Amino acid sequence: MAIAFVTLCLAMFAGVFAYFVFQAIGQTRMRLEERAQGAAQVVAINAGWISQVANQTLRRVDAVLGPQLATDPTTLEAAVEGLPEEVDVYVIDAEANTLFSTVPGARDVSVADREYFTALKAGAQSYMSGLLTSRLTGENIFVFSRRLSRNGEMAGAVMVSFTDSLMQNFWVNIELDPGSTVSLVRRDGQLMARYPAVSTPVDLSSHPLIAEHLPSAEAGTYFSAASPVDGIARVVSYRSVPGTEIVALASIATDQTWDSLRSAIITVLIIVAPIILGLIGGGIWIVSLLRRDARRRSELEAANETNVLLFREIHHRVKNNLQSVQSLVRMQDMPAAARIDLQSRLSAMAAMHEHIYRHDKYEDIDANDLVRVIVDEVVHAYGVNVEVRYDLQSVPVDRDHATPLSLLLSELVTNSLKYAFEDRQAGTISVALQDLGAGRCKLVVADDGVGIGEIPETPTSMGMRLIRGVVSQMGGTYRFANDNGTRFEAELALVIAGHGAARA
Repeated sequence: MAIAFVTLCLAMFAGVFAYFVFQAIGQTRMRLEERAQGAAQVVAINAGWISQVANQTLRRVDAVLGPQLATDPTTLEAAVEGLPEEVDVYVIDAEANTLFSTVPGARDVSVADREYFTALKAGAQSYMSGLLTSRLTGENIFVFSRRLSRNGEMAGAVMVSFTDSLMQNFWVNIELDPGSTVSLVRRDGQLMARYPAVSTPVDLSSHPLIAEHLPSAEAGTYFSAASPVDGIARVVSYRSVPGTEIVALASIATDQTWDSLRSAIITVLIIVAPIILGLIGGGIWIVSLLRRDARRRSELEAANETNVLLFREIHHRVKNNLQSVQSLVRMQDMPAAARIDLQSRLSAMAAMHEHIYRHDKYEDIDANDLVRVIVDEVVHAYGVNVEVRYDLQSVPVDRDHATPLSLLLSELVTNSLKYAFEDRQAGTISVALQDLGAGRCKLVVADDGVGIGEIPETPTSMGMRLIRGVVSQMGGTYRFANDNGTRFEAELALVIAGHGAARA
């Protein structure tokens, strides 16, 4: 009986211990996958930003060059002003002679044999390169190029190059462990950039990522026993960047994690060997705690879902109430201009609440999305034939600043629609948002209309008082300028922490 009892206790201990081991293995795999997926999402967002910067810069330089490829340095430098330090721009003619470059010495280096030029020479309108070594700086780069066509013929090309030091910034911001990597890969398998950096180009066209996983799903996660670059085992998460031929990758090194888990298991075995009976009781107690914790998590998740539904309903009702107020305004006997102004402000507020509850964003929302929603709603409300151009970075906006930002955008766009294009049927409004860090941003709203004229030091109109009030509410400063139309610039806080940053 004693042997049977001991055997039973050992069997129970083995079962409990095996349960915890398998739980730890499963949770470790899940944590690795979640970390890789989160990191890949961040890399994909930044890759989308890289593509947008490249394409906008290529189009802007193409437009500035004009029909005769006028390479005035002052004009071109103004066109590329504000680009990150990791970005360089080149303009070459049809014979690959350098006409303009942001890198000194570019005229001494030929790119006639570079594929990002030969592909355009062969008829491609644009091209995105794999990993290259710069002949000027020796750094790893990847290049976006655009064919310059004039009168149906190739007149040259404009290129935008990025150094792979960008990847180091992504890696640091994500706070990955040593041995982990972030990469950008073309859909055909050519490596574009990687951190830690590689010394030579890498072709992944026959790798399972390109040959098996990517054709099956645009995003996914898998375990790789050995990296094709350095042979390290990693869990790899990939994500296609919408609208591009770029695949973003984040690879989390697994050896150290599994070694830590194995060491922990061995240490536990050594410690518990003399006191198996005591740990059996402790194991039962721990299991009960885990079950209770699981129940609490389930209850919290249910409560969170209920809160989400309540918040959604609140924002939906606020939006409906604002629309009801708009209907009442339309019924009021008041000047048409005042009615339209009031309806525009109400439309902006309603659009903000609709955007929040449609996307379930109750903490921070993305200014990139919110600005478009508000501006498009105001333009639609006025029914004016204008073109709106956006240059927006993804900046978080908390709920305390979403309303004043919406009112500010509504007022600025409304002023342009009302006054800027009195002498013509159409025009252009540009809206730009730049992340300044620390919860602050730079907002620019400009039009190509008749200009604003002289502004009194103390605003008297309701619109100007509103602009002054919401900018102050957002801890910001602003100014108006006449620059081929009216230009509004402001530095604002989009989160509570941004007010402290301004005072510092």
